[in-house]
Amino acid sequence: MLPPRPLFPARRLCASALLIMLALQVGACSRAERPTQQAPAPSTPSPSPVDSGARDTVVVDSVSMMGQPPIGYVRVRVRNSRRLAALIDSLGEAQWAQTLKLNRVDRAHVHDGDSLVLPDAFGDSLDLAPFPRLLPTVRDTAKLVLVSLRLQAFAAYDSGRLVQWGPTSTGRRTKPTPPGCYHVNWKDRERISTVDDEWQLFWCVNIENREGVSLHQYELPGRPASHSCVRLLEHDAMWVYAWTDQWKLSPDGKLAATGTPVVVFGEWAWGKRAPWKRLPEDSSACLLGPQEIDEALRMLSAGDRPHFAAAADTTRSSP
Repeated sequence: MLPPRPLFPARRLCASALLIMLALQVGACSRAERPTQQAPAPSTPSPSPVDSGARDTVVVDSVSMMGQPPIGYVRVRVRNSRRLAALIDSLGEAQWAQTLKLNRVDRAHVHDGDSLVLPDAFGDSLDLAPFPRLLPTVRDTAKLVLVSLRLQAFAAYDSGRLVQWGPTSTGRRTKPTPPGCYHVNWKDRERISTVDDEWQLFWCVNIENREGVSLHQYELPGRPASHSCVRLLEHDAMWVYAWTDQWKLSPDGKLAATGTPVVVFGEWAWGKRAPWKRLPEDSSACLLGPQEIDEALRMLSAGDRPHFAAAADTTRSSP
């Protein structure tokens, strides 16, 4: 673990400057190639040339969403462990954490030969969220968690205001996480899975008691890979555990009040490129559209219960 280091003075770091620092450490320079923009955008100054082994794509301005400033993205290739170490050192702990969130992976799943997507400027972590900053429709809802299957990301709203977001890994193809309106039932800091006693789950927030579906900390490989649960990075799992409210039971054990609502919505595009991997070419690829938000809020309002298909997957690969 690297020692904490503050963000740069203006709290925003130009990607060209970042990659120049990386290039000074890892190799020679060459000219970058500019991708095609899908829509007119404000002109962006030409970036400085950087290491050809590190950068494949230059900045493309994104469309703004819900009043957020435009963000562009670049692609950095991790040639080997030395270059990865140089990148992490250039970013610092806080910006490296944002990079992992953006790429939907944990540190253990960044390998030699991978390409990582970085924003052209770092600021508040919420700036990178694919969710809108405000949801006026739910301003009277104290707490709400949304989980997008398409974007493999969650968002937490406090009275309609976005307060946290992060990457997820939801259920794999043979054991998907069904869309629907869930509620937090109970919480446990450490728990052994009922599916396989070798699975140790930390910061467990159960949202489906009968099926054993929870939000919890576990590996994030950059794709849906769980056994129906919603995996989170450790920091996010700890935050969700502390922030959400569990159910309230009466003295006779009956449900007196439901916990924090959790809406799972959308659909993962199996066999297609992950949306966040397309950000340097299309900086709006990882933003939620109005129809997706409307569908999530409709499910919340209607209280749509998730439908679990009959169990057909008997493998015990991961929770």
